[in-house]
Amino acid sequence: MEEKIYHLQYIAEDKFWWFLVRNRIVYELINNYCKIPENSTVLDIGCGTGGFARFLNIQYNVIGIDSSQIALDYCRKRGLSNLYCGVLDDFNFKNENIQIITLLDVIEHIENDVDILQKSYDLLDNNGYIVITVPAYQWLWSNHDVLHRHYRRYTKKRLVELMQGSGFKVHYTSYFNTLLFLPAVFLRFIEKVTGNTSNSELENPEPALNGIFKIIFGFEQHLLKKIIFPFGLSIILIAKKE
Repeated sequence: MEEKIYHLQYIAEDKFWWFLVRNRIVYELINNYCKIPENSTVLDIGCGTGGFARFLNIQYNVIGIDSSQIALDYCRKRGLSNLYCGVLDDFNFKNENIQIITLLDVIEHIENDVDILQKSYDLLDNNGYIVITVPAYQWLWSNHDVLHRHYRRYTKKRLVELMQGSGFKVHYTSYFNTLLFLPAVFLRFIEKVTGNTSNSELENPEPALNGIFKIIFGFEQHLLKKIIFPFGLSIILIAKKE
């Protein structure tokens, strides 16, 4: 991606409703389901401009890896320092005692998703955790997926099968971004009918609408502790290497 794109992402991670709430949701679920001591090592694969790694860095020793040096420069602006530029094959993290690996909206960008899951399994300490988020439902494929260079979208069943096939035991999985599901489906339908592939209101809202979406999506931060959503725009999964 061009430098401008990373700059926009860096800003969006501090303002855009989806990033703000998703990061809080994932952070709270990690604290609920991943029983590891503070200051344990967490490897954030595909850390981007560091919006989520910054959350983790509050209580864990975070290692960030990304293929873009520009993205890592933005991570440093967030106070992150343990950073590596490249792909997973370029580095040997086996001596790092990694307790958690996060892959947040990453594996849909990788042609061989099985390979990165198996490599993640090998890197994790025994009883370590992996935390994954992905976009849901191939039938929701849109210009958004093309622009972001996705290879696929997932169902919860398919993601669980991938994790189990890689040796993990799944401890928690749910769809999320559910409360905005119907508006998003409607907008995707309109895009397909009209051929208009510009960013939808959900993806590029005005400030007032951004605040409304943040409130609506924010309800799920509390609901996901008690409810497994049967559908949604995204999927979150937490699994363990046992």
